Formats: sequence, structure tokens, C-alpha cells
Amino acid sequence: MSQLVLQHLTKRFQGIVAVQDLWLTVETGEIVSLLGPSGCGKSTTLQMVAGVLAPDVGTIELDGRLLNRVPPEKRDIALVLQRGLLFPHLSVGENVAFGLKMRGVNRVERERQAIAMLRHVQLDGFAQRHPSDCRGGQAQRVALARSLVIHPKLLLLDEPLSALDANLREEMQELILRLRTQTGVTMLVVTHDQTEAVVMSDRIAVMFDGCLRQVDTPEQLYRQPCDEAIARFMGGVNFFPAIAQGKNWRMADGSTLRSQFPAEGMIQATIRPEQIQVLTTAPTGRNVLPATIVANRFVGTQRRLILATAGDQMLQAWVSPTLEVAIGQSVWAYLPPEALWCFSGAIAPVESSLSQPVTGN
Repeated sequence: MSQLVLQHLTKRFQGIVAVQDLWLTVETGEIVSLLGPSGCGKSTTLQMVAGVLAPDVGTIELDGRLLNRVPPEKRDIALVLQRGLLFPHLSVGENVAFGLKMRGVNRVERERQAIAMLRHVQLDGFAQRHPSDCRGGQAQRVALARSLVIHPKLLLLDEPLSALDANLREEMQELILRLRTQTGVTMLVVTHDQTEAVVMSDRIAVMFDGCLRQVDTPEQLYRQPCDEAIARFMGGVNFFPAIAQGKNWRMADGSTLRSQFPAEGMIQATIRPEQIQVLTTAPTGRNVLPATIVANRFVGTQRRLILATAGDQMLQAWVSPTLEVAIGQSVWAYLPPEALWCFSGAIAPVESSLSQPVTGN
């Protein structure tokens, strides 16, 4: 068992709330990502779990053991930072074995364990090298090996991949997932990268302004965000104002859309770009909007369009790359009833872009 339980966790700096009444449970063997914009409190939360910061209010428990007054080195927790922070005067093998040395493990055994762990992170033969010889993501692999060789109950990762290029990030994501399978270690990850969180996590905990707003699986968070702010943060959502009467939603230009989800009054109608069907010939039936293509970008696996409807509403549509269309062309956008959902309340400004559904920044 390596269950982490955070209750009422609160931290203030000079009267300013950094983390407010946070409740979160990370189950044994689970990877949970704390996701949010810079300054939202996710790294502060991680530092409280690690013991670097003390919470003003609340409790931190690991396997039922209260950690609030336990020093960092006694918590059975390992921490990997953005740049690894290897000891430059030690070899790679000595870096990996450092925690074992501090625990009194004899030299022969710690060398054996260090070499075995380097093999796990695909750095076989690196034990005698020095950190200055490490390139790309190799230093982070060494840092992971150093953290895992002590068999912690909990592994904390604070923006572990943000300094790597895209290809190395993907390799490291796969490595971390594989290490979780091999070791069964529980992980709490801090990231501002939506793609990274979606790829790596069993669940994602989204934070804004020091508060935990939603904890859910990546798919549920993407498909059913609990509010507009989370939907916008996860990206790739069309928003447009409408007035709902049950399942009939009237747009600003007077056209009516049919949804499977009933609502009343002023709403923010939403639909994912990949769920809009773009047709080059006029279809029959409901939920069809005449539109003009105002942007057209080919991105390999998709063609990303921005459509201007008759009511000057801008919609993103992500379609097959084989669809042959051009800027200025008249098309028809079909919005399936089951794909339309909404948030109630005032209408916020809408930003149209060709952004990814989840982006790195």
C-alpha cells in the first residue's frame, strides 16, 4: 500500500493564499498529475508533500502515516525536479547509488542495485560516466534511476520533462509509464502541459488560483469538463452563445440547433472541433449551418479549418486531411445533436484558433 491522502491542505505566503483547502487521494500504483497554469499552486502542493514546505492547515498521510512533522529524508518519498540536479563530482553510478549509501547499504550491493536500475532506465553501461557526458534526456533518466533505486513509496515529479524537446519528451513519457508498471510506485506529477498530463496520467487534478477544480480521468476531463474555465484550459472547444428551450437551442442568427442535452435560458453552447462534420454539398436535415472557410491548415493527420457561419460565428473544425477544400469556399457544417453540450450563464469572449486539443503551453 502506498496511498497518499491530502486533506484541508492550505498554504499562504505573506497573507496570499497559494493553496486553499485542497483534498486529494492518490491510490496505490496510480499516476495523478497536478495540472494548471503557472502560479496556480501545484508546485507548492508538491513541496508540502515532499516536506520542503510545511502546510499552514491540513494533513498529509502516506499509507496511513501522518507526515506533517516527519522530515523530508524520513518520508519514504523521492523527488525528481525539472533538471535532475545530479552531483557533478560523482559518476553516474555513484549518483544513482547515493541514496543507498545514505541508508548504509554496503558498496558491493549498492553498485549492483545502481547498475540494475540504470538498465531499467535504458542506460546500461553508463555507471562509470560522469553527468557532463549525459546528453538530452539521459540526465533525467539518471535522476529517475536515483529516485527509484531506494524503492520509495511515493515518487514526486515536478515538471520533469519541460526542459526536453518534443521527441525526448515522448520517449521519457513512455519510460515513466513503463517504470510504473515495473515498480508499481505511486506517482504525483506536476505539469502545466495538457498533453503530458493526458498521456501519462490515470487521473488529472486541475488547479486554478490555489484551488482544486476537477479530478477526473483524462478522457472524462476532455469530454466533460465541469466548467468553462477547465474546458478552455484543456483547449480545442468551440463556444458560441445560444438561448435554450429544452433541447432546442437558438443561435444569434436565428437558426436552431437540436441537442440531446436539455437546457434553459442563456447558455454557452459548445462542441469539439473533431465532432463537426464539414460537407461540400448541401445536406438535408437539422443542425446544418452554411459556412465559409476562412482558414485552412494541413497538419498531417488532420486538416484544421476555421469556418465563418452566416451569423458570423467562428467555428473550428478538424477534419480528414484528404478533404479537398480552399479558403473562401462555401461549405456546410453539421453539428451532431449528441456532440452539443453547454454551460449556463454569461457569455465570455471566444477565441478562435487552430490550436491543438491539448497544448504544451
